[in-house]
Amino acid sequence: MRRAYVGIDLAASPARCTGYAVITCGDFCELNLTRCYYGDDEIITAIYDLKRYDLLIVSVDAPFNLSTGMRDVDRKMVSLGFRVFPPNFKHMRSLTLRAMRLVERLRSLGITDVYETHPRSALLSSKCGGVRELLGRLPMMLGGYDLNALSEDVRDALVASVVSYCIDSNCYLKVEGVDGVIWLLDSICRV
Repeated sequence: MRRAYVGIDLAASPARCTGYAVITCGDFCELNLTRCYYGDDEIITAIYDLKRYDLLIVSVDAPFNLSTGMRDVDRKMVSLGFRVFPPNFKHMRSLTLRAMRLVERLRSLGITDVYETHPRSALLSSKCGGVRELLGRLPMMLGGYDLNALSEDVRDALVASVVSYCIDSNCYLKVEGVDGVIWLLDSICRV
């Protein structure tokens, strides 16, 4: 079975880099693509091109719904020691609205496995010291990518793609509230 695991570090504005990373698996898994995208159409097209895979999972670093203050799921994240901002926070509102439009478009195209994540919290929950250690604990090849050369946006997208991989591989942590779910990583790098 051929699988594609996408991670997106969505920018609030199309003028800024949206980090994008893909892990593909067939006989083996490898980091297949990392890059910056800008417009929603670019992001949608890149993901839609992966529909040829038997399984496609997408994890997005952005809230999927607005609230009048902290969402219940955000309060649960904070209670677990993760730092998140409410979707209606001044700088988060435009990001949340963009994420809502993107998720709606993906689902209208039949891409239904779309999950909210928070890469910094996912890396913390993994107990790994960084992206390199995280990838080193998973059965995948890096495809010649120099992790040090990747921008922060693309590194966050890479962590989000690992969340997609772990949703399928049962190595995830799910923080659930009445108004949403944030998918993180299980303790992959246990001490």
